[in-house]
Amino acid sequence: MYNKRTTNLYTPASYTVSLNDFSRGVNSEVDENLLNMNYATTAYNVNFVDKSLKSGHGIKELELPHFLGGGLTFSYTLPENTDPLALWSIKVTYNTGVQEDLLLLYCSDKKLYYTMYYDINDVFYDSQVSLEAKPVILPYLYNGKHCAVICSPEDSMYIYNGTTTPVDSNKSIHLSSMCSHYERIFASSSDNTTEIRFSKDFDITNWEESSDAGGFIQLVDERGNINKVISFNDYVYIIRDFGISRLSAYGDQSEFSITHINLSSNKIYANTAVLCGDRIIMLSTSGLHYCTGSTLYKYDFKIHSLINKDYIKYASACYYGGKYYLATRIDFDDGLQIGCEAEQGYQNNVLIEFDLDKQNVNITRGVDICSMCPAYYEDTQKLLFLFHGAQKTKVGELTDDGLLFGQNFTKCWSSPLSDLGSDKRKAVKSIKLKTNDALTLKIKSDEEEQTIEVLPSNKTQTVLCNVVGTRIGVEFVASGQLNISNPTLTVDYLED
Repeated sequence: MYNKRTTNLYTPASYTVSLNDFSRGVNSEVDENLLNMNYATTAYNVNFVDKSLKSGHGIKELELPHFLGGGLTFSYTLPENTDPLALWSIKVTYNTGVQEDLLLLYCSDKKLYYTMYYDINDVFYDSQVSLEAKPVILPYLYNGKHCAVICSPEDSMYIYNGTTTPVDSNKSIHLSSMCSHYERIFASSSDNTTEIRFSKDFDITNWEESSDAGGFIQLVDERGNINKVISFNDYVYIIRDFGISRLSAYGDQSEFSITHINLSSNKIYANTAVLCGDRIIMLSTSGLHYCTGSTLYKYDFKIHSLINKDYIKYASACYYGGKYYLATRIDFDDGLQIGCEAEQGYQNNVLIEFDLDKQNVNITRGVDICSMCPAYYEDTQKLLFLFHGAQKTKVGELTDDGLLFGQNFTKCWSSPLSDLGSDKRKAVKSIKLKTNDALTLKIKSDEEEQTIEVLPSNKTQTVLCNVVGTRIGVEFVASGQLNISNPTLTVDYLED
C-alpha cells in the first residue's frame, strides 16, 4: 500500500489596484505613503478629464479675427528690436463715439503700443505714451466714455482713449496700484508706501489734497507697506506686507474708515493678489488664501511647498473662466530640462491653474511667462501671455491641445510610492491599460524599477512586468499626446 504524498504549494494573494480617478490631481503636502495611488506626487503638462488622464493645456501664438472676416485670422507684427513686457486688454470710446476693443503692450523701448482685435493692417501702433517703468493700467468709464487710466511708479498719469491726454496735476502722481471705487480712484503710491492716495469725487484728474477734493490716508502699523488696492464688495481692500486692511469709502471723505482684516507673520505676495469673482485670492509664504469679506481663509493648495519662493517676485496671476492662474517657478529636481528650462536665466517655468470649485491643480511646465491677462471682445474670450527668453517676441493664447507653440513637450504623471496598507513585500505582475498614444511606463518600488515602452492601441492591453518591493508606484511619461483611462495593476503579496 502506497501513501500519497502531498505538497502544499504557496499561492500568493493576488489583488488589483485601480487608478480610476486621476481628477484628484497633485499632492506634495502629504507624505506619499499616506496618499491613495490615485493622487500624483508629480504631474505636469497633463489634464484630468472625466477622471481620465489626457494631454494638458497648450499655448500657441495669438490668432485674431481678420478685418475682412470670412474665417480669416492674422498674426500681427510687433515693433522691431523691442520686447513686450506686459499686456492689457481694454475697451475705449474714441472721440467720434465709436467703441473699440484694444490690446495694449508695454515694451522694452519704454513705449506703449496698441492693436485692435479687428484690424486691417495686422500691426501694433505707437500710442505716443512713453513710461520709464512698467505701468499699471485701469479700465475706466470717464464722463461716459471708456478709457484706460495709465500710471507707473515713476511716471505721471495719462488718460488714453485712442488719443493720449496727460493728467495735469499739482501733485506728483506715481502710483503702483489703482482701483476704481465710487467715482474715485484709490491707489498705492511708490512715493510713500504707507499711504493710500485718492482722487476727487467724480474727477479722477484732480489729486489736490483738500477736504472737497483728493487726499491720502496713512497707515503706519505692524502690517507694513501698502502694495496693492482692490475694489470689492463696496470696500477698498488694501494688500499689505503682512496683512489686509479694508477701507470704507462712500462719498464724503470725512466718513472714510479703516478696518483691519488680519495680521500675519507670513508675507503676502501682492503681485499674486487678484479679484476672482466673489473673492480675492492671493499667495503668501504659508499658502494660497482667499478673502470674501471680513475673514481670510486658506485653500487646500496641495503644491505650495513646490513653489520656489526666491522667484515669486517674478510671478504674475489672473482670473479667467472660473479659475485662478499663477505663472511662477517650481524646481522639479528631476534632471530634466523642458521648454524654457534649457535656457539660461529663465525666471518662471510653470503655469498653475487652480480650479476654484474643484480645488484641484493643473501644471503646465516649460513656459517662462512674464505677463498675462484675460481678453474679452465681441463673443470671444481668451487668456493671453507674454514671455521671457526664446518666446519673448510672441503674444500667446491658452489652448487645450497639449502643444507649446506647435511642439509636444514631455508629459508626466507619477503616483506616490505606497505600501497599500501593508508592510508585506509585494510583486507587481502586470498592468492593464488603454492608451491611444505611445508612452513610457515605469513601474517602481522602494527596491527596483522597470521601464516599458507601450505602443498605442484601440484595445485594452495587458503589460507584463515583475517589480518587487514593499512600497510600489507607477509613472506615465509621454513625449507626444497622452490619453489614458482606468489603468489597473495586478499585485501579489509575497510569502514572508
